[in-house]
Amino acid sequence: MLRHVDFSRWHVDVDRYLNPLIPHPPWRWLPRPISHFLGYRGDKAPRALGNLVIAFWSLIGVFCGVLVVSEVSLHVPSFQHHHAPVIVASFGAAAVLEFSAIDSPFAQPRNAVMSQVMASTIGISIGRLFALNPHAHSMPQVGGALACGITTALMVLTNTVHPPAGATALLAVTEGYNIGWFLILIMLLGSVLMQAVALLINNIQRRFPVYWWTPHPLPRPKIEDTESAAGDKEGSWAPSASDDDTQTTVPAQIIIQEGKVSVPDNIWITAEEMEWLEKISQRIR
Repeated sequence: MLRHVDFSRWHVDVDRYLNPLIPHPPWRWLPRPISHFLGYRGDKAPRALGNLVIAFWSLIGVFCGVLVVSEVSLHVPSFQHHHAPVIVASFGAAAVLEFSAIDSPFAQPRNAVMSQVMASTIGISIGRLFALNPHAHSMPQVGGALACGITTALMVLTNTVHPPAGATALLAVTEGYNIGWFLILIMLLGSVLMQAVALLINNIQRRFPVYWWTPHPLPRPKIEDTESAAGDKEGSWAPSASDDDTQTTVPAQIIIQEGKVSVPDNIWITAEEMEWLEKISQRIR
């Protein structure tokens, strides 16, 4: 008889180790127009929009995003010297995510940028490795499938899943041999440019990103209590060293009051979910 194996224990959470090292976003301290276009809304959640509005801004965003990446790539001499295409095809799929499905975890900056860099690195590495053997070099379909599989597994383990990156890894092996390691710079620049356009277009009537690194609360910086002469830190966001040098995170809370819903900026909530919460608030008397 086979013993029961609890596969739920086979889990690696890199954020458990990375999140304590990531500083809390400083958007609340920036001027309102700047923080607005960085996705910060304070206690205000995005309003629900009809699909006609979403379709309009998706059209504008995808057009501008793809055009900006293409134009910049065409005017970088080193890219042309290394036979770079006008635009890597996977940016088309990335544009759909970053201007249409902007609430999806796949579209957030961490996923969109890190995944493309990993995919191009893995794809070029596999392609160069296969090139060492003439027989293997003649089978790009095997190298492409391997690069795509490794990239997917690595994205799952690092919480950076971004479907277009699978296409990048595949293209890096099958069509990117002449571009070489320059593909990494091409994907990095294109991803950053696409995110910059997304911040501008998506924040006109919507909100992007939902989060920059993780939907979970990040540690907040300590705020000194200026009225305490003895260095008392009761008003700080984080515990002091006297608390056994352990740091606890105050759980984020959604507050529903009569006719009002307060959502912290570090909670990921969609427009549809916000609409339901507002309906609940209207029923409170």
